[in-house]
Amino acid sequence: MKSLVYIALSALLITASYSFAVDSNHEKVTLLEMPHRVCWYQGAQYSEGALIKQFDLLFICSPKYSNQPQSQLVWLKANKEGQPIRLDPVKTIRVN
Repeated sequence: MKSLVYIALSALLITASYSFAVDSNHEKVTLLEMPHRVCWYQGAQYSEGALIKQFDLLFICSPKYSNQPQSQLVWLKANKEGQPIRLDPVKTIRVN
């Protein structure tokens, strides 16, 4: 009788653990290890250095801050050679 109870309990534990281990609702979930640094345009992803042309203007996917290469990527206006045109920050001291 004791062995029958052990067999029944172990069968119950095995089926319970199996039902929790299988998740049929989330079979297609993809987990990203790192967020991708991309620029978006019309629902498509573009990597750093990509060029697009809108009307007569050229834009390049480049880091937002030139002194921080790992900063987020944004579309910046580019010159004819494809180099980003960055605005020089105004060098002023503000005291509040």
